[in-house]
Amino acid sequence: MGAARGTPSSPRWLPLLSVLLLPLLGGAQATIVFIKEPSSQDALQGRRALLRCEVEAPGPVHVYWLLDGAPVQDTERRFAQGSSLSFAAVDRLQDSGAFQCVARDDATGEEARSANASFNIKCESGGCARPLPQTLNS
Repeated sequence: MGAARGTPSSPRWLPLLSVLLLPLLGGAQATIVFIKEPSSQDALQGRRALLRCEVEAPGPVHVYWLLDGAPVQDTERRFAQGSSLSFAAVDRLQDSGAFQCVARDDATGEEARSANASFNIKCESGGCARPLPQTLNS
C-alpha cells in the first residue's frame, strides 16, 4: 500500500521537499537577490543624485556599475558609495544612458544584474546653456 494522501512521503510532495531541503544539504548554488534595484529618475543638471543598489547574498559579493554596458570608473563627480552610485553633479552628456548594478560572487562566479536605470536630466533656468555643435550648412 502507498503512503496516505498528503503525507510527506507522498510522490506529489517530493518536488516541494527537494526544493526546500536541497539548499540545506548544500546541493544548490546560492542566489544573489536585489533588495533595492536602481530606478530611473528625474535629476537636475549639476545637482546631486543617487542610484541605489542593495543586494543580499549568502557570501561576500563585489558590486560594480555599468553605463551602457561599460564599467563605470570612479571620479570626483561620480563614484561608488557602498553598493550605490553617487553623483556629486549630474551631467546631461556624461550621465546619459542606461546604468546597471552588477553583483558578483567571485568565489562561485555567480553574477546578477539589475534592471536598467537612467536619468531624465532637467535644466534649471539657464542651467543647461551649453551651445549645440554647429553644422557647416547653418
